[in-house]
Amino acid sequence: MSNEVEKYDYEPFADTEEYKKVNSDIITTWIQIMIDKGTKSVDKLLDIATGAGTMVQLFFNLLPSNLKESAVLCLDQSGEALKLAQERLGKEIKKLNLINSQIQDMDLPDKSVDVALWGNGIHYLCEEEQIECLKRIKRVLKPGGMFFFNTAFYEEARPADTLPFYRSQVKNAVQYLRDKGIKREKTEKKAEAGKFLPRSHYESLVSKAGFSLVEAQEFAADLTKDAWEHISAFQQYASGALGGYPLEHASTAMKNAVGPAIQQHGEVDNSGTFFVTRNWLAISAQA
Repeated sequence: MSNEVEKYDYEPFADTEEYKKVNSDIITTWIQIMIDKGTKSVDKLLDIATGAGTMVQLFFNLLPSNLKESAVLCLDQSGEALKLAQERLGKEIKKLNLINSQIQDMDLPDKSVDVALWGNGIHYLCEEEQIECLKRIKRVLKPGGMFFFNTAFYEEARPADTLPFYRSQVKNAVQYLRDKGIKREKTEKKAEAGKFLPRSHYESLVSKAGFSLVEAQEFAADLTKDAWEHISAFQQYASGALGGYPLEHASTAMKNAVGPAIQQHGEVDNSGTFFVTRNWLAISAQA
């Protein structure tokens, strides 16, 4: 296994219009579910794997005005990310608390949170960690509390007609690395980011953790070249696609391989912009 430290570099993608649009659509659905379930107030909102705060900012901005007095707890293992979250959220969220911790080590009082939100992060954990983390989340939620999470890294995320894009990107990236004389190290274990568990896994996961599944819904996002370059430069994404290669070189290779692959296998919108569609799975559950 590589000894390199993965940098916090996901936020460029989280700041793209495509990311904001699909997650705004998802969050709008989640908030409507809260309302339909009779939510009248939210004393505490927990945002897991906050990053620089994009997901919780979207969530907070879309909340009805009567729920905007919530205390927001932002949890992330990266202190660097939390500093960015403070800068982004500090002025608009009055009751903001930052928690520097992995979700596996989250230590909050039982039954103290009304709503928990986990955007685009669950797929980085193995199946055993996923179930343990969901049990931990359920413990901190009040009875009837809502839990929402999503992922674009699951078996059905890549429509069948988009698979040639991925194959071409990886093929071009590997050729780039070979041309640079960069060799692949043998790895015993495939990165969790490179595994794609099916929708049915996440639907059953919430039940195994003691939640009631409220809804599982898929959303399609048309991602352009710039968005794909941001995703591909993210080291965890690159390690999933090119396991065994040095992270920095793998990221560069995957980013450079986007252009040729999307021009060859992407679709074109009315403005002449190439895109490849990616599906997001959104799960709603209740404690």
